[in-house]
Amino acid sequence: MRFRAYSLRRYTYFMMATLSVGLAYANMAQAQPQQERDFMVVFDGSGSMWGQIDGTAKVEIARDVFAGLSEEWQANGQAVGLIAYGHRRKGDCTDIEVLALPSVEVSASLAQIVGTITPRGKTPLSQAVRIAAQEMGYTENAATVVLLSDGIETCDLDPCAVGAELDRLGLDFTAHVIGFDIREETDKAQLQCLANTTGGTYVDARDAATLTSALTEVTGGKEHAASNDRDAATTKAHITIAVAEGTARPATVTVSAVNAASGKTQDLGSLEGADQVIAGLVFDLPQGDWIFAAAGDGGAGEIAISLTDAEHEVSIPFAASDAAFELIGAGRFAVDGTIAFQLRSLEPLQQNATYSVLLLPKGATAFEENITFTYRFGTDPETTEHAFYPWEFDLPAGDYEVAVMGDSYDLGDHLGRFPVQLAETLEETAPQASASSTDDTPPPPSFAFSQIADPLSAGVPHAFVIEGPVQTGDQVMFIGLDGQDTQITPVPDTGLVSVPPQIAEGTFRIQLVREDGSEFHLGVIDILPAQAQDMGDHAAGGEPADTMFGTDDRASEVAQQELSFEPWKTCDAQTPCRVADRRVGLEWMMPVGWTSDEPFYYTTASGAQADHPTMHLARNTAGAFTVALNPRQWDAQLGPCEEVASGLLCRTTSDVLRDQTDYEMIRNSLNGDFPKPDGWLPIGRTWTIEDRTLGVRVGLLKLDEPQKRAETVIASVRLDNPDQFGLSDKGIVQTELGLIWDKDLIVNAIDGEIRFEDGALFVLLARPGGWDGTQDVWVGQIVNQANHRAVLVDLY
Repeated sequence: MRFRAYSLRRYTYFMMATLSVGLAYANMAQAQPQQERDFMVVFDGSGSMWGQIDGTAKVEIARDVFAGLSEEWQANGQAVGLIAYGHRRKGDCTDIEVLALPSVEVSASLAQIVGTITPRGKTPLSQAVRIAAQEMGYTENAATVVLLSDGIETCDLDPCAVGAELDRLGLDFTAHVIGFDIREETDKAQLQCLANTTGGTYVDARDAATLTSALTEVTGGKEHAASNDRDAATTKAHITIAVAEGTARPATVTVSAVNAASGKTQDLGSLEGADQVIAGLVFDLPQGDWIFAAAGDGGAGEIAISLTDAEHEVSIPFAASDAAFELIGAGRFAVDGTIAFQLRSLEPLQQNATYSVLLLPKGATAFEENITFTYRFGTDPETTEHAFYPWEFDLPAGDYEVAVMGDSYDLGDHLGRFPVQLAETLEETAPQASASSTDDTPPPPSFAFSQIADPLSAGVPHAFVIEGPVQTGDQVMFIGLDGQDTQITPVPDTGLVSVPPQIAEGTFRIQLVREDGSEFHLGVIDILPAQAQDMGDHAAGGEPADTMFGTDDRASEVAQQELSFEPWKTCDAQTPCRVADRRVGLEWMMPVGWTSDEPFYYTTASGAQADHPTMHLARNTAGAFTVALNPRQWDAQLGPCEEVASGLLCRTTSDVLRDQTDYEMIRNSLNGDFPKPDGWLPIGRTWTIEDRTLGVRVGLLKLDEPQKRAETVIASVRLDNPDQFGLSDKGIVQTELGLIWDKDLIVNAIDGEIRFEDGALFVLLARPGGWDGTQDVWVGQIVNQANHRAVLVDLY
């Protein structure tokens, strides 16, 4: 068995494309010749250069391009040098080699030198650029470095900081950067910063043609075009993003401009977060015709502007890409079971976008006809899991639909609508037996339960009785519907079940589970705090009425609250919901069990509109508590108010810890601080490998759970269709794959070789772009390098 572990950044070439401004390089040939500057090429020799573009490895494309330009540089008398990194050793951040100092002779032999580079290691690009500058004596001479990289820094240096250092210390230092098949905007931003801080140029390249154009641009024609731009009269332009209707404000967006006369592209930078996206950028640009473009976060837009001597407000229209979903699930469910399914987004989604997932009667024509709904967010992984519980709404058997909606209440604007069928019993969801079947399997047992104790709280004995054929080994599961931990307790022969002493307060689904794995839904109960039970006992003992927690008081605490506003959004999930209203540009976290009205801008009788939107929020159950954003009237006796980014936030006075915690979540989110949960994500399980292009299963991958920081993991692989890769072995193959851990001790890349009887496959798995450390999903590539058959895959 052979084993290879490649760099984490090897997966960047197959990530989603987000920036495309439609720039053609044909105009570069019009640039006037000038005295060419010597330069040093820093060549990416990391393992990710084996990634393929249209079936050809990126390193092979680069070799062909350098072969074509070598003679041209020699003819122009340009002295070119070469440094490579990551081409000799795996996992070594010191693997940087000066292959040749700049000379015309090296220019002539550059193709042969590049041909000796075999990618295999990490990406210490910042230190490589620093060494290139030192070799050219950058503190005493003008020095130009051209960095070719297909990924970001992986060796704990900040390219921006290194660029600023070289620019400060250098006599005349410039670093041009060519991003080769880099798709992630955050990855591009890092390399753009290196170029911008040194007065250099960042150029994207996607294939042999654009790589040739990019190298020609940064080593010749573009210098002259830039000098002409500097000589031309300039004007100030304030560049902002105009968000189209139905589009969320982008979380991050990259702005660029193309000079129509020179063909020059200027990367103006990336805007991240609400403050930057709203504020925009201010640049001094040469007068003339420009095309301004904005792209990223699931959308794009551009506008042509003619800059004159006056200051200009440039508003780039930004519209989200078309969204669409597919549903993955059984399609038929039992009325007392769970409608469980997955939603897969077929296009990249905006991070700030919120989507409603509705359960509807078949043929529903209005949004308001929904039975229940939940949310799906743009920050979620490509495939998300959802569940509706028909028994919560006493739904009869019949036909229903699941629909996905964006920022619209018109069902005609749906992003996917899928049929769902409910059957009376579980056996109705199974395939029908043939007429000749002699199956005498008895029908499944039926159960009911009756509550005995009132109220219910942790540790209450004989809380309810199960009516039905109880067996030895039966257990009851208390499944928390508000995010609480699931608790399990045995069922005695008497059927009398006690509440587990360690259970938390809240609402629970009660499920009977048998040793054979069968499950039966019993009902839903509310668990009250232990002190509520104590107070009830005290009341029975005859304490004064004003100290009692009587039945009416208890009901007011746990029952549905009366709202002073019309509900618009409700968080029915098991974890807090991220809600956005694009109409008013507001986004916030909604605690579990909370409801809000629809935000609006208050307008006075004279027609003046408020500067900030108004919104009311309240908890539905478990105690009344109200929060108001920019209320029109607020009595200070109701509670305190404080300034937030979107105005004035007020709340009713409360010393209850839960109230304070929920308020802090709402306040922090309105100030742009959203919770980013993280945690340990085990990999020791069986994973489904799916072709992300065709949506069909490729096979199964079983991983053992590794020790922390282990370099390898035992893996078992079985392919459904080996012929897809030009193989025939259908057996289970065991191998060892390499692991790459991040600083938080989370595995974020798995790679290595899998040897079958008649060939070998290389596999690379990584966390998807924009991964926040919570979703247990992977993306990757499996390739047979012998015949160049490759499949882009998802794992879940």
